Parts: sequence; C-alpha cells; structure tokens
Amino acid sequence: MKKYPKLIFVFIFQLILVGCLENNEVSEKTDTDGWIKETKVSKLIKNVNFVFPESGYAFDYKEDFIKKALEAIEHNKNILQKNEFNDTIYVRVMSSRDEMFIYTGTRAGGNAYPYWSTVNIVLNEDETDPPIKHELMHLMAMLDWDYARSNIVWVNEGIATYAANNCNGYNVAEIYRYLLAEDKLISMEDLSADFYGQSEMVGYHQSGYIVQYLLENYSLKKFERLWTDGFERFEEIYGVSYQKMKNDLEETLVEKYPEAPKIDWEKFSKGCK
Repeated sequence: MKKYPKLIFVFIFQLILVGCLENNEVSEKTDTDGWIKETKVSKLIKNVNFVFPESGYAFDYKEDFIKKALEAIEHNKNILQKNEFNDTIYVRVMSSRDEMFIYTGTRAGGNAYPYWSTVNIVLNEDETDPPIKHELMHLMAMLDWDYARSNIVWVNEGIATYAANNCNGYNVAEIYRYLLAEDKLISMEDLSADFYGQSEMVGYHQSGYIVQYLLENYSLKKFERLWTDGFERFEEIYGVSYQKMKNDLEETLVEKYPEAPKIDWEKFSKGCK
C-alpha cells in the first residue's frame, strides 16, 4: 500500500551521496574548506534499495546481509499474509552506532521510518547479527497500518519481536512460559500505558508471544483493527475480554510446555545475542 509520500531519504541527502552503483569507482574523502565528502555504494535489488559504507566490515559482508534481508521480507510476508510486497523501500546499513546517531538521533542497532520507507541497521564486527527481521517487520506493518496507537505500542514491538522469534536460543513462547513461571509478567495496564518504561527483555518478549497467539488464533483483520483502533476496543474486536484471552493463552502454553525453560535470567536479561 502506498500511504506515504516517498520522501526518499531527504535527511540523508543532506550529508551523504547515495545512488552510485555498487561497481562504481568511489572517490576518497576530501576536506576542502571544512567540507568532508563521504561516499556510499547503493544497489537496487527488486524493490529494495540497499545502501552500504564504501568499505569496512559492512561492505565486506554486504552479500550475506542482502540475502538475509530478502529472506526476512519473505518471512514477514507470511506473517502478514501478504502475497506481494512491492513498496520501494530503503535499507541503509550503518558502520557504527555513532553513525546511526548522526543520521537518526538514536544509538539503536536498528530503526524504521515508514514516512521515508526506510530501515536503518548497524552492521560491524561487534554487531554481526543485526535485527533485520525485526526492523523490516516494523516497516512493512507500518506501511500498511501506519504507526500503532499510543496504547498499542506493545503490538508494534510484539509483532517485530515475534518476526525474529529468537533470543539467546529461545523463542517468544518459551520466554513467556519462563516469565509466567517466575511471576515476571508485566500487567497489560503498564504495557499499554508506558511500554518503553518497562523491562525491555520482559516487555518485548511477553508482547511477542501475545501477538503470536492473536495471529494464530484469530484473524489478521481483527489484529489490524486492534492496531488502528486501540486496546480499549479489544473486547469489541475479539469478542472476549483481554483477561479471558490471556487465561486461554496461558493454559494452552502450559499444556505445550509443562515445565518452564531453565533460563539464567541474570545472563539473559543483558540482551539477545
């Protein structure tokens, strides 16, 4: 769906020359009267414009990254039940979180901007497994449905976390089962009111499994309505209260995993690797 004006990388054009073909000769950086010329290489593959640094780790591993990105799009299409994904998008690969900060104002390992049809991802020696599925899911979902309502941010982060469905070797169902057994789950009131103020490792994975359950047991149309209409209409949309759905979810999960995974939470809580 083409809901947004294609403001193709306006903010990046202020500082970076993009559009040179991958096999073009790249000029060295020069400094003239304080101006520094920086060059990138880019390549259009299908409907995806990939932009990489001209050299370094990200450039050396660009073919592997591109393969994973195209596979991620196909994977996410299945979750979103899309036969096609033809939006022209930009996948910009950064060499460091410092570079990410220059262009986005954040030091995240990845982020998505639907109004620019753009995903930015850091790839370097320290971050060899970037959140490709996660960020592309954000972009693909928001291109269809816009930004999620404020009290439904957990749905946006949940579907992206479910798309990746792996953290330290555990899927979102296993992590939720552990959180349930250890009484670490966050109340929906807190998830809805202040998602980013909660424990990241709990909130993201808890939301990831709730989203998985909703998508597997109810229609995508209902999920889209939840995204656009907000959590306050949950019972109207799904025909059951959130608490009833949660009880069913957890009963089913306990049947599937009678014993909770033995996760070392002190290590696990430091992040996914």
